[in-house]
Amino acid sequence: MSRPLPAGFRRTFRRELRRIAHQPRLAFMLGPFPLILMLLLSAVFAPGLPSNLPVAVVDQDGTTLSRQAVRMIDATADLAVTVRATSLGEAQDALVSGAVYAVIFIPQSMGRDLLQGNRPELVTFYNNQFLTVGGIVSRASRQAMGTFSAGVATQALVANGAVPEAAVEAVVPIPVQRSPLFNPALDYVQFLLAALMPTVLQIFITASAALTIGSDVQHPNGMARLTRIGGSSITGIAGKLAPYGLAYLLTLIFADVIIFGAFDAPFNGNIWLHGAYSASFVLACLCLGGMLAMIAGETVGALGLTGVLTGPAFGFAGISFPRITMNTFAWIWGGLLPLTAYLQLRTDQVLRGAPIEVSLPAFGWLLGQILLYGSVLMFLVARSAQVPAKQASIA
Repeated sequence: MSRPLPAGFRRTFRRELRRIAHQPRLAFMLGPFPLILMLLLSAVFAPGLPSNLPVAVVDQDGTTLSRQAVRMIDATADLAVTVRATSLGEAQDALVSGAVYAVIFIPQSMGRDLLQGNRPELVTFYNNQFLTVGGIVSRASRQAMGTFSAGVATQALVANGAVPEAAVEAVVPIPVQRSPLFNPALDYVQFLLAALMPTVLQIFITASAALTIGSDVQHPNGMARLTRIGGSSITGIAGKLAPYGLAYLLTLIFADVIIFGAFDAPFNGNIWLHGAYSASFVLACLCLGGMLAMIAGETVGALGLTGVLTGPAFGFAGISFPRITMNTFAWIWGGLLPLTAYLQLRTDQVLRGAPIEVSLPAFGWLLGQILLYGSVLMFLVARSAQVPAKQASIA
């Protein structure tokens, strides 16, 4: 038979539920607001892949070959030629104004150089501050022009008497096949949406824990009263944070339902391990938020620490910039955040289908964060609960 929950846990749990019910703003932050953000992020990334990105073309050659090259660029799924500029200055104005994301410059001698077997230089100007867009434009234009130039070179060799098979081998002597292993469609649902959802949720979980613990710690007898109601510091804090943990775990499950259900993203790993590290992620964030509240000693300071620590979490998580190339400061900052270990585990299990033993170090570090932040939280709560009692005995 299963043992019932401790009475102190049930008392603090019900007490926190009543507090949430009497504070509409807190209830909105706990439930509807994260769900709305999950839906908004899903709507933004619903197409999965950016397509038909507007570009400008400056065709100074004006030959049949250059016009064919422009048609091939426009025919790619990623790009759409929306501006045909007569000069680089005109194209630059379109780029600066935001009308296009890139400018493709075709030099005057392109057609002649191709027919003579030379290699003309086509230049693509793009703003790499738009990291994702710049990468897509650069890759798509390079592939389109590579295909075009290979086709022209092959036709020229055939026209000079070469056998078609030999002409193809002469143009591309060693064919290279590129196969993305874990995201073959280059789908941004798996790449960005699956990382942004827990990133946003980490802020909510940590801030909620900091807010609820901070509201008690800033009162002189807050921690002592919580410990008295809970019967101990552990059961008091556990019962107080349990409603938030359950609510945010359901939100995280809802995000997975969107990704694996609505977007039909594949799942290649162990479902039980996925559930275990998802629950551990929520618990680690709660312990981190509670610890920050105890360190700050009041609500505003706790929320400030939460924002400073978790705000730039996505940049340190290793999704957009590899952690192996980060400096020591950034590497430590990212390692202290539960999000980093969670996303590493998620990448291993959801995308790569890695064996469980491969994910054990990251899972161990996530559990270590729970132990570390939880221990500091319990120590500070126990010390704070003793202060009013000592003051009362002195008085």
